[in-house]
Order: sequence, then C-alpha cells, then structure tokens
Amino acid sequence: MNHDTSMLPPFVPTRRSVRILGALFVLSAAISWIAVGYDFSELRLVTLDLRNGEGISMETRLAHISAGTIVGRAQLLLLSITGLAFLIWLHRVRVNVRALGVRRLTYGREWTILGFLVPFLNVFRPYQVVREIWRASDPSTGDPMAWKTIPAPSILAVWWGLFVAYFLLEGLSLAILGFSTHLSRIRLAHGAGFVADLCAALSASFAYFVVVRITEAQDAKRAAHGRGRATEVPFDPRDAVA
Repeated sequence: MNHDTSMLPPFVPTRRSVRILGALFVLSAAISWIAVGYDFSELRLVTLDLRNGEGISMETRLAHISAGTIVGRAQLLLLSITGLAFLIWLHRVRVNVRALGVRRLTYGREWTILGFLVPFLNVFRPYQVVREIWRASDPSTGDPMAWKTIPAPSILAVWWGLFVAYFLLEGLSLAILGFSTHLSRIRLAHGAGFVADLCAALSASFAYFVVVRITEAQDAKRAAHGRGRATEVPFDPRDAVA
C-alpha cells in the first residue's frame, strides 16, 4: 500500500463556501466604510465643539449617538459572522493541502482555530498559517516538498497588518472614550476610530482576494497534479498529521 496516498484526507472544493464568504467580506467592507463616514462626522462635531466653545444641540447629539450605535452593532455582527465563516473555510483549505499531497507543513490544522484564540500569539500566528496554506496551494508544482520554495506575496502581510491595526486602534479608541471626558482627547479617540474603521474596510477587501486566490489555486493544483506525485523522500508519520 502507498503510504503517501493512503494517509491523505479527502479533498473538498470550497468554491461554494467562498461565494458566501466573499459576500460577507463585501458586506463587512461596506459597513466599515459607513463607519468611516460616521467617524468623520463625529470628528467634525467634536471639532466644532472645540472651536466654537458651544455644545452641539442635544437633539443632534442623540441622533448621532443613535446612528453610531446602529452602525457599531451591525459592524460587530458582521465581524462575528464573517469571522466564523472564515475559520470554517480556513480549516477546510488547510486539510485540502494535505489532500493534495503536500508534506512537511509547519502548522497543523488545529492552528487554524487556536491561532486566533491564544492571546499574543494571535497577533502573528494566523498570518503564518494563511501564508503557509497560500504557498502549499500554489499550482505551479505538484512535488510534495517544492511548496517551501514558493514565495508568499506581500498582499498577505498587508491584509493581516491592516486587520491587526483595526483591533489595536479600535481598542485604543474605546479605552480613551471610557476614561476621558476632555474634548481634545475625545477627538483623538474618534480619530483613532476613524483610522481603525478605514483599516477594517481595506482589510476586508484584501481578505476577499486572499480567499478567492487560495481556493482557485487549490482547484488548479488538483486539476493539474491530482493528489501529488510520488517522492523518494521516506514517509514520515508526521506528514499524516493534518
């Protein structure tokens, strides 16, 4: 029996799930752009307070707060749903690279979930996992080991950097708003929120490209090379670990 093939999991195409995930990324980007507009208007109101020394009318303030609450809740809901869909997709494409015959991967399938949950490690581990899947999915070679020579594109670092920046800046904005009532600091907080939502919108756009590209690459690799060709490298039981 050929160990290289008998230990491989089944390949499951992800095109259908990517359609759903792509739509979620589009909606996430759209609501983030709306949040950018809200942040800009909030900055304008605070700036008027500072310049004129007069408070904005209570009706205007309440209406603005109400709109911000709706946008914030919609953004959080979409982030949660999109995040869950992304984790399901990421786990599946990680299994698929083994189904394609790729060997000696660094990060097991458990890191597609744990990478996002472990504090501090979640700042960089998800990026490392996605980068490895991108390289292993490249259809230019069917050799089980050649994926290590495939370079990762800079767009992955840009996508993840924007995503991390969103969370850091959003956290900074909420922290300032929670502990300060001074108008100048409140303006700083909304400025941080403005940049955070801008990062979120751009990150969602890049994420859409990333998931589509990996899915297309895996389909192309399977069509060109099937489950990978035989290799003279002796079988290592670690290769069977997803």
